Amino acid sequence: MIKISSFKKIRLNSDSINVFLSILPLALFILLVLIYPLCSAFFHSFTKWTIKDTVFIGLENYNKLISGGSLFKLLKNNLIVLLAIPIQISFSLIIAYLLYSEVWGWKLFRVLFYIPSILSVVVIGYLFRVFFSLHGPLNILFRTLNLDFLVVDWFSSGATSFVIVILALIWSQYGVAVLIFLTGMSAIDPSVLDSAIVDGANWWKRFIYIVLPMIIGTIEFYLVVLVIGFFTAVFGFIYSITYGGPGYSTTTIEYMVYIKAFKSNSLGQASALAIILFVIVLVLTVIILRVFRKFGAWQE
Repeated sequence: MIKISSFKKIRLNSDSINVFLSILPLALFILLVLIYPLCSAFFHSFTKWTIKDTVFIGLENYNKLISGGSLFKLLKNNLIVLLAIPIQISFSLIIAYLLYSEVWGWKLFRVLFYIPSILSVVVIGYLFRVFFSLHGPLNILFRTLNLDFLVVDWFSSGATSFVIVILALIWSQYGVAVLIFLTGMSAIDPSVLDSAIVDGANWWKRFIYIVLPMIIGTIEFYLVVLVIGFFTAVFGFIYSITYGGPGYSTTTIEYMVYIKAFKSNSLGQASALAIILFVIVLVLTVIILRVFRKFGAWQE
């Protein structure tokens, strides 16, 4: 006589097999598209890897990057790019709250603010490069207004070039940020804000003491997205606006990976830089998540 428990066991095993088979395609996709390239880059970071040959050289690639000082210069440039993050978040939060408050024309502005986000990075980079060029619209406007002292060759120095790159980053991304923050604000119970209005809280107080604490999880999520993006998705802006120049003054780690791999044929050093970039992003992400967890625990 077959016990009922044995049928349950067979059914459980059958369900387990179905679950395994359902996630197998995704697991294989992740293995091929994500894990294999990462493992390959890690291995080749210890080699002198060219198109013709691969020779194991140990930590030589890492030693060259660190001892030569180039890694720290590139990291400094990445940290400069990160300066755009507080500006991006603050600016986007205020705009999102204005739209959430349904100011005059909020439906039209919600569409207009999102337009830059649908443009290609190359298109945005080209627009900014033309606009800030020596004979571009901005300098023409200054000359027309007899403000010749404001006419600047914006791409002649690393400082002004970085300002343009950061402006392009902010302008291209704030539409997505506004949409994300609006989504977080839509989950707030309107009665909470209504009670604050009855108690006499003005617009700023409602924003600082009610809205911000209640969307802290959304801010945390977007901050992690920005950190990852500003380390790994700036290539298009650098390539289309400054080409990493003047010199290497606006060259980031990500852009140097491209230079090492496709211009210098130093695929081993490019792999080492890619692994270093991966570790930096991973460490920063963990730090951000832990800080926000402690902040959330402190709030409770």
